[in-house]
Amino acid sequence: MIFLLKYERKNCAGRAYMQVVGIIAEYNPFHHGHEFQIAAVRRQYPGAHVIAVMSGSFTQRGGPCILDKWTRARHAVTGGVDLVLELPFVFVCRSAQDFARGGISLLSQLGIVRHLAFGMEAETLESLVRLAAQIDSDAVQERLCKHIGDGLSYAGALTRALIAETNTSEDTMRAPNNILAIEYLRALRVTAPNIVPLAIRRTAAQHGDVRLHTGITSASSIRRALGKSPRWQQLAQTVLPIVLDDLKEGHEQGLPQEDRLLELLRYQLLVMDAPALMKIYGISEGIEHRLIRSLETTADYRSFLAAAATKRCPQSRIARLIVHLLLHFRKTQAREFDAGGATYIRPLAFNLRGRELLRAIKRASTLPIITRTAAFLTSMERAGRTATHSPLQRMLAFDTRATELRSLMLPQGYTQNPRTDFITSPTFLR
Repeated sequence: MIFLLKYERKNCAGRAYMQVVGIIAEYNPFHHGHEFQIAAVRRQYPGAHVIAVMSGSFTQRGGPCILDKWTRARHAVTGGVDLVLELPFVFVCRSAQDFARGGISLLSQLGIVRHLAFGMEAETLESLVRLAAQIDSDAVQERLCKHIGDGLSYAGALTRALIAETNTSEDTMRAPNNILAIEYLRALRVTAPNIVPLAIRRTAAQHGDVRLHTGITSASSIRRALGKSPRWQQLAQTVLPIVLDDLKEGHEQGLPQEDRLLELLRYQLLVMDAPALMKIYGISEGIEHRLIRSLETTADYRSFLAAAATKRCPQSRIARLIVHLLLHFRKTQAREFDAGGATYIRPLAFNLRGRELLRAIKRASTLPIITRTAAFLTSMERAGRTATHSPLQRMLAFDTRATELRSLMLPQGYTQNPRTDFITSPTFLR
């Protein structure tokens, strides 16, 4: 079921603009549910061009992506997307609010996107539009601050505030796609009112459902199924053949091991002093002491997250904080990037229609298109003083480091040369 606010713009000559629909995604991995979304878009706009803004090496919740970003982008193009762009790391590994705002920032600056497609569990789009409009009201913000002061996480505090002020049902606010949809709508309202929402109601397996379903299932269930003895025959019913082949190859060679993050974190906390720690984005209220204590009492990544988490600081925030610490992502940098938005356009994969999109973007956008990282940032420049870097170079440096951090999580017996941003080009699929 699709809810659409129709919107068509014409240029001064009376000709319709290219119909372009944007999607913000992770494709971790790409599955039949993603295909369904793209097919739903094309049913409404048969000639539409589809651009996906995709997480790179880490997810919004702070975990390593199961396959590298170029492989996942190739899967998305095979599955119906025309152009896949990387969402910069500095917006990815953040809260739902920051993730949505970063994705909208990039899509809006392309200059050609007319619609944003996303999933939701709500019965109507209008109900979420009303909630998004209420978030920044004085009443909701006052309740939000009070609940945060009482020890709730941002997500928990916002949920309570909206339920109280808008008489929204708890089920609506607990649905994961609804929460992200509200943040998309909020970002559109504030920064990109000319992009019209195209909401696709989720009717099959829900986001985060760990049970593997035949046909459309969640990415979480697919990742969970990739244990020691994957059920390949059942997994074959959930993903494209090309995705299944790459998952098999990745499983054979070794997928990212989250426990390796703990080894790196132990060393990082050993060498960083208190003033340096306090500069890291997400460090507040003594959480660094809780991290150190939890490292002393746990032996694996999942146990560490459970031990370090609190009511105010859920496991997803702890997971993101680990990555922020390892990449030295500072509070001042987050403020700088949030104020300026995306500073470049980075294609990962595209087809012939995607190449048309890149030409149109080049004409419509002021942002540079990066197809060769070294033209904007070399490994030697990255190693130099950050103060001498441009905002683009500082943002791009985090993408490159995130890629290499993910590579460090691969098993030691990994036989292929790990891909890095300095040696890997976008994939063109004819």
